[in-house]
This record gives sequence, C-alpha cells and structure tokens, in this order.
Amino acid sequence: MRRARLLALLVPLVCLVGMAPASAATETGTTTAGSYTEPGGLTRQYLVHLPPGPSHSGRPLVLFLHGCNQTAEQAESATQFSALADARDFIAVYPKQVKAENSSAPLADGNGIACWNWFLPEHQERGSGEPAVLAGLARHVAAAQQADPSRVYVEGISAGGAMSVILGATYPDVFAAVASLAGCSYRACSDDTGALTHAAMGPRARVVPIFVENGTADTLNPAAQSVALVQSYLGADDLADDGAANGSVERTGETTPYAPDGTPNPGGGDACVHNNTWTCPGGAAGLSDYPYTVSTYADDLAELWLIYGMAHAQPHASDGGPYTDPLGPDITAASYDFFLRHPMPDGPTPVVPEVPFAALLPIAALLVAGLVVLRRRSS
Repeated sequence: MRRARLLALLVPLVCLVGMAPASAATETGTTTAGSYTEPGGLTRQYLVHLPPGPSHSGRPLVLFLHGCNQTAEQAESATQFSALADARDFIAVYPKQVKAENSSAPLADGNGIACWNWFLPEHQERGSGEPAVLAGLARHVAAAQQADPSRVYVEGISAGGAMSVILGATYPDVFAAVASLAGCSYRACSDDTGALTHAAMGPRARVVPIFVENGTADTLNPAAQSVALVQSYLGADDLADDGAANGSVERTGETTPYAPDGTPNPGGGDACVHNNTWTCPGGAAGLSDYPYTVSTYADDLAELWLIYGMAHAQPHASDGGPYTDPLGPDITAASYDFFLRHPMPDGPTPVVPEVPFAALLPIAALLVAGLVVLRRRSS
C-alpha cells in the first residue's frame, strides 16, 4: 500500500522533470530599442537582445553591423544571433545606420542606402565619425549590462563587415576579436600589407584575431578581397607582436574541405528571387548545401571560410530578407565559437586618453595669445 502511494507521488514528479527541458528550450529573451550619442559626435539607434533568465554580470557581447539596404531588424532575423544568444547566454547588439533622405555623407549624417560609410576617410579614424559612435555604443551597452569587457566582439556583413575591420584597427582596446562577412581590408580595401591597420592602432597596437567569410560567386565583394583581408590582418599582427615585420606570424594556413550530403536536384531549391538579394546558385542547382573550406592561420589567430558557389549573402539565413541565402554553413555559430576562443589578452591594452579636437581649440587660442604678448614685450 505504501509503495503504491509512493509511486503515485513519484510519477507526476518524474513527468514534470521530463517536461522541464522542453519548456526551457522554448524560452526566449527580449529585444529592446535604445539610443546612444557619442560626446561631441554622432547619435545612433540600436537594438539590444538580452537572453532569458535573471540578469547577471560577465556575459560576452557581440555587436553586429548590418549591410546596405538592410535594417538592424533584418540583420537580427537573418543572422539568428539573438536565438544563439538565448541558447548560449550572451548579449547581441544591432546598431542602426541613419538612412539619409535624398543625400549621404559627407553632405548629411548617415547614408542614402543605409551603408556604413567605411569608404570615407573621416569614418576610418579613431575618435571620429561612425567608428567613434559605434565603439562608444558598444562600451555603453557593455557597461549598462555589466558585460565581460574582455569578451566584447564586432561582426558585420558587406558594408558592416568593412566597418568591423575598421573598428578592429581603430579600437583594439574595445573589441577582443573581429569578424567580417564579405568585407575587405582597412582603408577602403587598400591595406595589402597590414601596415595601415597597425598604424591605426597606434599605442594600443596588439595582435587582433579575425574571422572572415566570403562566397566564391560573390561579384560585389569578390572572395579575393577576403583572402587579402586575412593576409592584411596577419601582417598587422606580425608588426604588433614585436614591432617588426619579420615573419613572426605565420601567413600560410591549413585548409580543410567540407562537402554537402545529398544529390543535386536542379530547380528543386530556393533561387532567392527577393528584393535586394542576389540569386542563390545553390538553390537554383538544387543543392542540399554548399561545399566550403575552412582555413586556419597562425595557431587560430585567423580563420577563413570560403563558401563555393554562394553569392553576396548571409549564409544559413532562411527568412528571405535582403542579402540572404538559406544554404551554407551556420556562420553565426562558427564566428561565435571563434570569438569565445579569443578573449582580450591578459594585461590591459594601453588606454590613451582621447581629447576631442574641439576641446583643443581654447588651448590653441591661449597659446597664440601668449605668443602675441611675448612678441609685444620683446619689441
């Protein structure tokens, strides 16, 4: 009799325990809107996604920059970074570029098709324009959410990828590692050796890990530009580790190929006839997935993913948004795995106080006035 009563009590408990993982798996975090103004600089809106459960300190933070003709909301949907943040307990932030009406930088704040202005010199420098406001935004959210400052990362696609590269060069004290999807090297794709990247780091120069991805059928941002980007960052790392370009950082990678399963079914997939999207060759050919290679450099300091046959798109994105392709490896998960292997190095990166140019004007005026007085006295 006692056993029967005990079983009657235990069976419901076992059922509840068995149901708990399924309930937890469906739990999602929250995405809210915010705004940040860099002192003396620009203002940018953003989305911030917090994973479910009680808030706590020490979470990593990923800043993701959308591409041209794309919104932060669309980038959140395409990348699925928020879903990954829910599963792996980190913070995802999506800044919004200002879409300037009937104009563009430098004549107006923002860009006419919502591109980050990675190609303009004033948006390629520390303490200036979009790099300043994006780095400040990352620090602002990290402080507000008590994120782990040694695990703050930046990633972007297309124009966002190019701006991520700029942030890695100009703010190596803020971003532990960088990821570029269909991007190119610093200074509007011109830094072949990494010398310009290293120079932009200034006294904060350090080895900065980078994750790079590109489709080999990309005609807007040819894969060769991403290959060159890897070499550029390795060149900057070679300079940063000991102050000399002496080959101390290995430039040759180890490549592993990956082939899809299944038999092609021409016409049986999604050819991606959507707005602001290149066609998807893999879907048109009826592939189950794209073949790809992963090349690792310098003991995991850089990682290059080349997706064979994919055009200018975010892979593994099935929402049909701008610049998406439902096929391809899960680059979001792959880049985040790379990030977690690369926290900020032990020991603080030198932080040089930044003085806005406008703040120097009164000092300059006093110096000029002093020189005038001295000249009058000497005469």
